[in-house]
Amino acid sequence: MKQIIIVISDYREGQPVVASVRYLGLMKHLADKYDIIAIHNRKYGESPVPFATESYTFVTLDSRFSNLSEAHGKPARSGIGKKYLGRIIRRNWIVSSWANYKFSKFTFRRLNRDLYQKLSSMTEKEVAAIYTTIPDVYGLYLAEYLQQLLPSAATIIEIRDILNHDIGQGQPRFILKRVENKLSIADGIVAVSAGIQQYYRKQHPSMDIELIRNGFDEEYFYDCSYRGIRNSGDQLILSHIGSIYKGRSIRVFVEGLSLFHQQTGIKVVFQVIGLLDRKAYEDIHSLKIPGEGVEVRIMGSVDHETAVSLLTASDIAVILTHPNGSHYAIPGKTFEYIGACKPVLAVTKDEELRSLISGRYGECAVHDSAEVADTLQRMLQLTFDFSERMEFGRTLQAERIIRFMDQKIKR
Repeated sequence: MKQIIIVISDYREGQPVVASVRYLGLMKHLADKYDIIAIHNRKYGESPVPFATESYTFVTLDSRFSNLSEAHGKPARSGIGKKYLGRIIRRNWIVSSWANYKFSKFTFRRLNRDLYQKLSSMTEKEVAAIYTTIPDVYGLYLAEYLQQLLPSAATIIEIRDILNHDIGQGQPRFILKRVENKLSIADGIVAVSAGIQQYYRKQHPSMDIELIRNGFDEEYFYDCSYRGIRNSGDQLILSHIGSIYKGRSIRVFVEGLSLFHQQTGIKVVFQVIGLLDRKAYEDIHSLKIPGEGVEVRIMGSVDHETAVSLLTASDIAVILTHPNGSHYAIPGKTFEYIGACKPVLAVTKDEELRSLISGRYGECAVHDSAEVADTLQRMLQLTFDFSERMEFGRTLQAERIIRFMDQKIKR
C-alpha cells in the first residue's frame, strides 16, 4: 500500500506558465510512489487534479486592479473611474495596506472556512507527509494547520523564491516577514537555488535545507541538439518564454536589438510568448525603432506544446530579470531553454544566474542597450555546450525530492 502525502501548491497543471508544467511533471513521479491529496488555488481550475486521489481548492483575494495584459498583448480595458481608482490604489502605502489585508491569515481563513472544515477530516487518514511549495503565503497557512492536525506527518516546504522580496511596489513586508518565521514548522526545506538556500540558512541555521534545482521535462526535449546560431537565414529569432512584468526593462532590451541591427545589418525578430503588464506594453509601444530591422511579436499566452515549438524554432532564448536583481531565484524558463539546447541571452545582474549561464549555456548582459548589442554580437562568434543538460531533467529532480521526503517521513 502506498503512503499518503498532501501536496499544497499555488499552480496546478494546464496553465501556460513554467511553474504549472513543473507541477505536472513532478506529480507524475510522485504519484508512482505515493497516494496524493492535492490542494491548489481555485483560480487555476476546480476540476480534480490528475494523479491525485483527492483534490481540494482554496480561494484568495485577487486585486481587481491587476494590470496584466490580455492574451494578445493589449492592456485590459478600463473605464475612467477604474483608471482613477487604479492610480490611487497603486500609491505605495495603499498598495501595501491592501496587500497586508489580502495576504493575512485572518482573511485567508475567513475566505476558506469550508476548506478548513473539510481538511479537519484528514485526522482519519494516515498521512505520511505534507509537501508545500511556495512563494505564496497561503500554502504555509494550510501547512501550519495540517501540521497541527497531523503531528506525526513530516512537513517539507519547497521554496521557489523568497517570500519577503522587494521587487515591485507595495510589498506587505510586515506580513511576509512574519510568515517567513513560520518556516520553522518544517522538518526540512527544499530550495531551488543556492541563493534561496543561503538566505534561509541565515534565518534558520539549524534547519535541514536541501538544494534541488529546477528542471525540464525530458519528454519535450529528447530530440533536441545544439546546432549553433543563425539557423533562420538572414535573420535572428529570439524568444522570451513567459510574461514580462514588474519593470523587466523590455524597452532597454529592444533598443539593444535595434542597435545590434544598425551595427550588423542582421534583422531581429523578438517573440514574447506570454503577456505584458501595462508598463511593458507602454514601453514597447512608445519605442520609435528606425527602419524595419527589429520586429517585436507579442504572441500572448499559449499552451506549453506551442511554447516549446516556438522555442525550438528560435535561434536564441531570452531571460529578462528585474534591474534590481532578485539574487535568489533562477527563472524556471532557464532550464527549459537548456533542455531545448538554445543559447541563452540573459539580461541580468543576478550572480547565480550569471554563474550558471555565462560561457556554458549562453552569455549575460546588464540592463544597458549597448551591452545587449555587444553581447549578442559576441554570441554569434561562440559555441556552447549542452552535453550535460540532463542533469537538469525532471526525473532526476523528482528522484532527489522523493529521497529527501523519505528521509523526513516519520516511520
